[in-house]
Amino acid sequence: MTAPAHAQPQVLSVVCRQVDDCTATVQARSWAHTWAITGTQPVDAPKPTEALIGALAACMISGIQRESAAAGLRVDDAEVTAQATRFAGPGGPRLGDFRVEVTVTSPEPEAALRPILDALGSNGTVTNTLQLGQTIAIEARVVRPA
Repeated sequence: MTAPAHAQPQVLSVVCRQVDDCTATVQARSWAHTWAITGTQPVDAPKPTEALIGALAACMISGIQRESAAAGLRVDDAEVTAQATRFAGPGGPRLGDFRVEVTVTSPEPEAALRPILDALGSNGTVTNTLQLGQTIAIEARVVRPA
């Protein structure tokens, strides 16, 4: 469930440009999104910290889809709810206490899916990066399709 040792490094790039006093646009490839950069942001713009938490959740869904497909297992739906606490203090603001709840809807036996779910904290780029400095508590469950 990890990249081969011989995999070549891949440089990923984004461009962020300030739009006004409250927002910035982040662009990666052909995708662009507006993020809030101050405490007076528009209600509909996520903060960069929320984008980081969202990247963690999306990385886990990507891992579920990738690993279940490789194992020939059907997953009808995956939902990840991720949270982190913002701390202010010595050393500046930071995120910590990452908590993730994963729900997978699948007709497959839980025993077949459990190794994929148990590896969520170590089989993705974002999770591996965050694990270097933070512990991520993951609670995962499998539900049957309706």
